[in-house]
Amino acid sequence: MTQPLTLQTVAAEDWPRISAYFRDLTYEQTLTYAQAAAQRIGAKAQFVTLSDQAGQSVAAACLRLKPVPGLGRGIAWIAAGPLVQPDTTSEKLEAVFAALRAYAQQSGHILRMRLPASALRDVPSVDQIAAAAGFVSTDRSSLYRTVIIDCDQDEDTLMRALHGKWRNPLRNALKSGMELETLPIAECADRFHSLYQQVQAAKGFSPDIPPEFYYHLNGPDFSHAVLFARQDGSDVGAMTIGRAGTNGVYLFGATSDAGRRLNAGHYLMWQAILHCKAHGLRWFDLGGIDAMTNPSVTRFKLRTGGTEVTAAGPYEFQPPGLTTALIRTAETVHTRMKARR
Repeated sequence: MTQPLTLQTVAAEDWPRISAYFRDLTYEQTLTYAQAAAQRIGAKAQFVTLSDQAGQSVAAACLRLKPVPGLGRGIAWIAAGPLVQPDTTSEKLEAVFAALRAYAQQSGHILRMRLPASALRDVPSVDQIAAAAGFVSTDRSSLYRTVIIDCDQDEDTLMRALHGKWRNPLRNALKSGMELETLPIAECADRFHSLYQQVQAAKGFSPDIPPEFYYHLNGPDFSHAVLFARQDGSDVGAMTIGRAGTNGVYLFGATSDAGRRLNAGHYLMWQAILHCKAHGLRWFDLGGIDAMTNPSVTRFKLRTGGTEVTAAGPYEFQPPGLTTALIRTAETVHTRMKARR
């Protein structure tokens, strides 16, 4: 039987060093993103490690804590965490869930978490471990399905993996004369946003977290670049790529009418894959798919030759007692008021 793990709170300034130890680190667990995301919803970021008796870090997590006013307890949310090593055994993962359950019991917070998709863990197995630890599936947080590209392949192998109906538009795009320009977001946020707003106005979509939230994120553990497709001196498409550790993620994209005629979307996605590979990233997450609400984008991403992945979770643990009922009631009221607004 695996020994219990010790959970310890760590200082925010130590988090980039600690989280870099884990290969499944994604932008959602970075200090740079997590603090901004917590502030956005009136929450607080807390950083913890889970260590064995030898003092070795088995897991780590950034939690976003949002207490109910006047109650002192609320929701603790772990997005794309906890971080664990790829060779973590089922027994150690059981100990991780047990330690997080104990944290929820002691703190009085309802604990929710969704593991990172980049961990590539067997979801049914994790479901069993979570259930044995008293966690249940919840619809209070969104399921995350995505497509992940393994960048540890040579360019020819990546090209052969493309679906024929994806490869042909790409080849046409590569012959079109489009040029690629890559810049840090800090140097071109206005330029990207202008193109993004044009496309947004034409299509009428509105993301939950808008791209401008990311423009000013800057820190030791998160970088943000923009790839521009240009034709005859004008931007016809753009894509933003976030990077944390050895993982990249597609965040936002925009393609003009002229760009669509040139297959700029195919061109930019291919260049993004090569960009991640050139920068030594192992995995490139294509930013989520939803076949029900956006079948065309889902089909586009699936045809890149990547692996369709579902992240384990989201799970929830509710400490026993009246406080939990009060937290859920407050959350329901807040959600309804937000929907009315």
